[in-house]
Amino acid sequence: MVPEVRILSDEEVRTLHTNALDILEKVGIKYESHGALRLLEEHGQKVDYDSGIAWLKPEIVERCLATTPRVITLAGRNPKHDMVLDGSRLRVTTNGQGTFTQDHRTGERRQGLVKDLRDSTKVGHYIDVVDYIWPMVVPFDVPGPSRVLHEMYHAYAMSSKHIQHEVQLPEHVPFALEMLEVLSGSKEELRRRPPYSVVSCTVSPLQHEPKMAELCIDLARAGIPIVIWPMPLTGATAPVTVPGTCLMSLVEFLSGVVLFQTAAPGCPLIYPLGPEVLDMKSGMAVCAGPEIPLFNLILGQMAKFYKVPALGVGLNSDAKIPGIQAAYESMQTGLAAALSGADLLVGIGVLDDNNTLSLTQMIIESEIARMVKRIRQGVTVTAESLMAHLIAKAGPGQHFLGFKETLNGLKTGEVFFPKFSYRNTYDKYFADGHDEIGEARAEVERLLALPDPDPLPPETDRELRRILDAADKACAESAA
Repeated sequence: MVPEVRILSDEEVRTLHTNALDILEKVGIKYESHGALRLLEEHGQKVDYDSGIAWLKPEIVERCLATTPRVITLAGRNPKHDMVLDGSRLRVTTNGQGTFTQDHRTGERRQGLVKDLRDSTKVGHYIDVVDYIWPMVVPFDVPGPSRVLHEMYHAYAMSSKHIQHEVQLPEHVPFALEMLEVLSGSKEELRRRPPYSVVSCTVSPLQHEPKMAELCIDLARAGIPIVIWPMPLTGATAPVTVPGTCLMSLVEFLSGVVLFQTAAPGCPLIYPLGPEVLDMKSGMAVCAGPEIPLFNLILGQMAKFYKVPALGVGLNSDAKIPGIQAAYESMQTGLAAALSGADLLVGIGVLDDNNTLSLTQMIIESEIARMVKRIRQGVTVTAESLMAHLIAKAGPGQHFLGFKETLNGLKTGEVFFPKFSYRNTYDKYFADGHDEIGEARAEVERLLALPDPDPLPPETDRELRRILDAADKACAESAA
């Protein structure tokens, strides 16, 4: 039995869906891209090139949902890191993509650098609970026009796990695909085992950024999985209610499904469960209020209704430093995402509403992620797991410490053992001088001292650097 929370009745699921269809048909979605509008018009949808709006009929939405695969593969550079998303397991990623780095030694916050990107990717590679990598910080010491391609290169140089990332401009696409083909070996192998997935954010309310829409059409046609990420902000770019914000998210997600499935039927798509809330007192976006778990539960249930892979949004915090607030916010968002039935969970290691990378927080949240994964794993009720025969054998007043089944259960993970949480006596806690933050920092140092993992083959590295050099020149000329 895998624990899963159903927050909506079947009637409420239908109500959300029919309202989303109604908005798509009667209000429409602003794509602005002439290429996207022309594609939709060719498939029988009403469009207005002057306003950039398309009105989508319910029939095309249902047809496109039917061609969206439920089971997809997110491959690693090394096949041992391949992930098949079929709803049976929860996979965890790092969080991306902070503007700042909080130095784990000094606590100083500064702009991100390539070293921070490489260090965080290396730590993420070595943390066992991290299944794939979202580059965690923006490096400001690489050329700006081609920055995202440098991020791709450094992520692959430091990990052979799957990379989830962002491509921002159409001129990046040829270089990104060339890099991925080098890593995969061929266009055909890239399509079969994509080691890369791209995040495509909509612009609430009810809009797609035109360049992002166009470049993602090209990536979809190349077989790259697309994470269609609506980011409505409760009370600002979405209604002030949780259901109203969820409805906005559904409308924008479905509009992406129609666009990409029309362009490339059968292309793999992922639905993130990721709205945020506007704090009306501070004017800040909030990624860890109690509404966030509700978004995860509602939208996770809708993802199951649509039969699409889902990315839960949790392990998030609005806290500025590792500590009590960061821990309880990370746990509440992460656990709800897991209990929503999501395939994926983002993400470890970024504080301050996803603005600040913290290697220390990566270690702390890896412990939370292990607990969340254990809960999501659930239990199986069988004669073997019930152990009724052992209860009868022990009888009243006896213990189970001496049974071989107890030892076997401990070896196979029936009981969770933490890596960092302290479980000894009160007196020993102080005698040992236990310091959670200090131990997390020490673990960061230990992981950074390890050899760089799975280095790129020299010929692959040379070819990627050649592509980067060409991209730097082309993107600089385009930006001039």
